[in-house]
This record gives sequence, C-alpha cells and structure tokens, in this order.
Amino acid sequence: MDSIPVIDISPLVQLSNNCDGGQNEQLHDSSITSVVDQISHACETFGFFAIKNHGVDNTIITSAWDSSKGFFDLDQAIKASVPMTNNYPYGYENHESLGIERSTATAVKTDQPSSILRHDSKETFSIGPIDREKSGMPSRKWQKDAPATFAPALTQYFNAMENLASVLFRGLALALQLDDSSWFLNEGRFDEGHQCALRILNYPHLEYEEEEGPKKVHIRAGAHTDYGAMTILKSGGPGLQLQLSSSKSNGVASTVDDTAWIDVPHLSDAFIINLGDLMQRWTNDKWRSTLHRVIAVADDCGTDQKNNNDNIPIVFQSVRRQSIAFFVNMNGNANIVPFDTCIDDEHPSQYDAVKASDYLIKRHAQSMGNAT
Repeated sequence: MDSIPVIDISPLVQLSNNCDGGQNEQLHDSSITSVVDQISHACETFGFFAIKNHGVDNTIITSAWDSSKGFFDLDQAIKASVPMTNNYPYGYENHESLGIERSTATAVKTDQPSSILRHDSKETFSIGPIDREKSGMPSRKWQKDAPATFAPALTQYFNAMENLASVLFRGLALALQLDDSSWFLNEGRFDEGHQCALRILNYPHLEYEEEEGPKKVHIRAGAHTDYGAMTILKSGGPGLQLQLSSSKSNGVASTVDDTAWIDVPHLSDAFIINLGDLMQRWTNDKWRSTLHRVIAVADDCGTDQKNNNDNIPIVFQSVRRQSIAFFVNMNGNANIVPFDTCIDDEHPSQYDAVKASDYLIKRHAQSMGNAT
C-alpha cells in the first residue's frame, strides 16, 4: 500500500441529485457498486482516500482560498480579536497542540521519540454551524476589521461542504450495507442540527539553520487522529502524512515510528477524505481512524546549501502552506452505537453508546490541553 486511492465519486453525486430510487436499484447500478467497493476498501485499509469529480464549484473553492490567504495576512491584533476559548471552540488560535512528537532537534532514525508536547507551527480560524438553536453551538463570530468578502466566502464554502458531506454519507451507508443510502441523513443523525466546523489553516514560511547529520522532521501539525465522523480537506501542497503501523490513545500519538509514514499526494483538483474516531467507533473498528500529521517539506533552493570546504550552514526552508478542513460532526444528540453489520461472533461490540456532542467536547478540550 504505497498511496491512498483516488476515487471518482460522480456516480454518488448523481445519486444524491436523484435520490428517489430505492436501495436495490442503487446497488444494481454498476457505477455505484464500483464506487462503494472502492470506498469500503479504502476505509478498511487506509482510513483515507481522495475524491475527484465531486461536484463542488471551483469558484467557491477559489474564493474561500483567496479570502483565507488575505485573512492570515492581516495584523495579528485583528486576527486575534475573535479568539478560540473554552467557551467558544471556534475563532482564531495559534497554540493548539495535536500530538506527542519528537522534537525537530531529534533525528528521524532515533529509536525513542521525545515525550514533549510541542505546539504546532500553524495558525487557524474556525467557524461552526449557522443554526445555533438546532446545533446547540455558539453563534458565528467574525473580526469586524476583516475584509468584507471574508465571511461570505467562508459561509459559501461551508454550505458546499455540507452538501458534499451528504453525498459522501450516501456512499458510506451503502458501503456499510445499511437500510438505505440516506441512513446517516435521517432521524436526527446529520441534518440542520449538525455540529460541523470549518477551519482555515496557515502554515507560515519556515527558515532556519540546521546542524549536520541525519535529516530532521520539522513538524507543522503533530501526529493525531480527527475525532468526528470524517474530515474533508482541501490541501495547498505536500506535507500531509499518515501512519498505518502506529499506536494511539484517545486520538493522540503514543508511539510514533518515523520510518513508517506514508505521504498523502497533493492533488490540486481533489479533496482528501479521512475518517474520524467517531466513525471507527461506529463501525466497531472495521473502518479505521488513521494517525496523521503535517510536516514541513523543504524547498529545493533551501536545502543542502553547505559546502564541505567552508562554514556556510545548511539552511532549511519551507514555503508557506495553506489548507481548508471541514470537520464533519454529527448532530449533538446522535447516539453512536456500533452498527449491526459490523458485529458478529468473531467481532463482538467493542464500544458502549456515546452521545456525539459529549465525545466532541471531550476531545476538543484534550486538543487544547484543558483535559486528560
């Protein structure tokens, strides 16, 4: 398994647009069956896959991308005027720690990782769902001095991701052999009361001297798993990696083998999908929520600058990188119990029932260093 699969989901988009057909008719469509089989295999093996022909208007993506870049170019005081706090899990932050990683001063091949909890080299801004009453989440807040196009661009992108999540949920339902393709979209599981979050991320330009010796790992976002149902990522460049052989505890890396990371390809016309801990729990570990991280990728002009005959130091450089993540979270009252289709004599249920919002709040607090 060298790379995650790239799946053409146009049949699912068409299915979502024409969702009056019955389950049996859908499953007998060869194009749907092919997509569902690919998704099922990807969820069991990688927990990651890329999607193309997803139906999202490119102008919506471009507008959100450009607006995000402009936001992060603002003065720090403007960005920080809407901070992420214990009571407001959105807004601006630049100190979140996602996992236990070896420090940048530790060589990749070192046997034992550092146990230091490191702050990641990134800054973010997040918004939550639009419907405060149905979602139970705080109302959106915006910086009053941000460009006038900022809020509309992110709102439009959020709406497009809601629609894409609904398309993907149909594929997941079919892959799990549930009663019908709209199973996730029924009975208050994922509707206007969802608790999804949109996060724009900025990884600043890095440049500093390195000592001679083995190559180092420069962490932009520490090793972690996501804790919702799934994440829809628009990436602006390479650096995302996943690990299939690591162990984790409560979504945080506990042991990390730096020789076993798999690069996730940067695909300009695709979204990267990864499952979260809630979906792994829901599928009784049949599907996986995979440990992943973001590293700084060196520019060609920024490495190997030292001549053995002089004292010019090696300078590590990595250009600024952006991404936009849409965290697909269920309605707060959704009851997460392992699916019957994922339980049998050889695979008994591993998890008790949990309310989606309780799990989400607990994991957010852990990521901010406020709980164990």
